[in-house]
Order: sequence, then C-alpha cells, then structure tokens
Amino acid sequence: MIILIPIFYFGIINTMVSLKYETDSPTECISKITGDNLCDSISNLKTLIYSDIVIIILLIIFRNKISKNGI
Repeated sequence: MIILIPIFYFGIINTMVSLKYETDSPTECISKITGDNLCDSISNLKTLIYSDIVIIILLIIFRNKISKNGI
C-alpha cells in the first residue's frame, strides 16, 4: 500500500512532462500525440494518492481488530 504513493506521484510528474511537451500551450490538456486528456490523468492520480492515504490510515486504526479476527 505505501509503495503505491511514490508510484502515483511519479505518474503525476510523468504526466506533467507530457503536458509540457505534447501540448501547444500550458492551458491545453489534450495531448497531440495520444489524444488523452492529461489534466484528467493528473486529477485521477491525485485521487488515487488521497484514497491510498485514507486506506492506510484506516488499516492503522483498525489493525487490532483485523489481527484479532485473523484476517
């Protein structure tokens, strides 16, 4: 779980580089090469980071209940 945060962060950096070199202006979000919406990709990766942090916090909070049940 914890390893996913740096992977998603690297994905954001990679997408920002694509945003710089694959569009004509900084306000555009559609890649000329792939046709993907790069702004949506960055937003999705941020959401994945936030949800991963919430899951990690919940697992830490409920670790005693999880270990007692043997899950």
